[in-house]
Amino acid sequence: MKRALFLIFFISLSSLVCKGQEYPDIYFQDVESSKDYVNGNEFQKDLLLYSKTFELSHPYYADKKHVKALRKETRKLYKEFAEIDDIKTFRCGLQALTSHLNDGHSQVASGLSKELIYPIYIMFDTKDSGYLLAVEDDYKEALGKRITMVNGNPTSDLMARGQELISGDNEIFKNSQLSQQLQLKDFWEMCGYDDDEIVLTFEGNTSVKISACTGHSLVIEQLDMEFDSPTAVKEVPFCYAVSDSLSICYLQFNICYDSLNYPQLGHRFDDFIEEMMAEIKDKSIQTLVVDVRNNGGGNSGLCDLLLSYLTDYDKMKNMGCKVRMSELLLKHQPNLRDVELNDGTKPDFGDVFDYWEIKKENPEEAASAHRINHDPDKIFKGNVIFISGRGTFSSAGLLLTLARDNNIGTIIGETSGHRPSHYGDVLSFNLPNTDTNATVSCRHITRPNENLNNATELVPDVVLNLSDYTMEKDPAWEWVIKHYTL
Repeated sequence: MKRALFLIFFISLSSLVCKGQEYPDIYFQDVESSKDYVNGNEFQKDLLLYSKTFELSHPYYADKKHVKALRKETRKLYKEFAEIDDIKTFRCGLQALTSHLNDGHSQVASGLSKELIYPIYIMFDTKDSGYLLAVEDDYKEALGKRITMVNGNPTSDLMARGQELISGDNEIFKNSQLSQQLQLKDFWEMCGYDDDEIVLTFEGNTSVKISACTGHSLVIEQLDMEFDSPTAVKEVPFCYAVSDSLSICYLQFNICYDSLNYPQLGHRFDDFIEEMMAEIKDKSIQTLVVDVRNNGGGNSGLCDLLLSYLTDYDKMKNMGCKVRMSELLLKHQPNLRDVELNDGTKPDFGDVFDYWEIKKENPEEAASAHRINHDPDKIFKGNVIFISGRGTFSSAGLLLTLARDNNIGTIIGETSGHRPSHYGDVLSFNLPNTDTNATVSCRHITRPNENLNNATELVPDVVLNLSDYTMEKDPAWEWVIKHYTL
């Protein structure tokens, strides 16, 4: 079976992160003593606990008008849950309850069975269509073909139904999740496709009928997901290569974690960046390319460190950050229990406070754990190119947003699944009656350019399709070579 290296790599890193994830059980005395809770089934009980968690923890629900709307939708769903008897319908219902938040960090474990699958992977590289990136060997002649119809209806109909069941920052994020969920027959059923087979119609009016199967002994064929270029994905969190002849340093930044977060990763990012910047200076390199197309986020401190070598960090316009105080927040971040703001006040449960207004007795407490550069002589003065991809998300998205709003470099590539002003900093929890894991955001992060706070996407300065693996060359690298070589 063919697999892309970066898929294996990020699955392994995802497992690494999940091992440290804690899901404390949720309990609310007022909810559990209510008539609806006492008389409800297990799904109704956990719905009430889930809704209450968002009401008390998510920044959006600090507004009483939003709470009123949430309670109305919860009552409606409570009645519907009286008739269900399976976990997948329950969990999809929970996700749909909060999907309007457009918050990719607030998620519910799907509960969908992986027993019956459709052996396909559809790459949705546009907002209303996609092509077949991987498929069972019997159908390999269809690889790379663009899908125009699904079961006789436009592909966009399937995408619209699926997006309603997924919470995400924007449509691009939802489509990325949709690509993965559509491998599960259960998800197709949630979208209203109940048959044991699907019919995909391609451009040119050819079609293929694919049956659901158990997934055992399958041979999967897929397009090669590595372009013939120096940008081929490496199985490391970050790496760089310097080309003296091109006067380019290429930094592949795959995830925002280093050994300060996970010792087994082996390297500190500040050591790495200092070494890279020293070589850039020694060889008088003119262009730095920062590739974050596959970076799904992590610790934003690594992004701060990188930016401190690209601009005057002490004068850089930063993201705004409001935090919702809650009991769940203190379970995960007990250091905020006695937090005091600069005006001498202490936030109560339910309050939203400015994270940057936290009083610091020792200025060093506010500093990053990494060695931020404050020396103007070490700031890179050459060309800076950022490569954005559909999978760029969270902290990596913050990096691009800060670069854009501080006029640092040029962004090329794809519009990502990251919303520039967004919710984040997940708090995990478990619903005890159904043993359902979920997360809720506790922060609202806003971009420096407040006039663009409502933007759902960060569109690159130069838009390129980097998800079309029918091409042999990497369009991003070809663009850099064309415009920035000596």
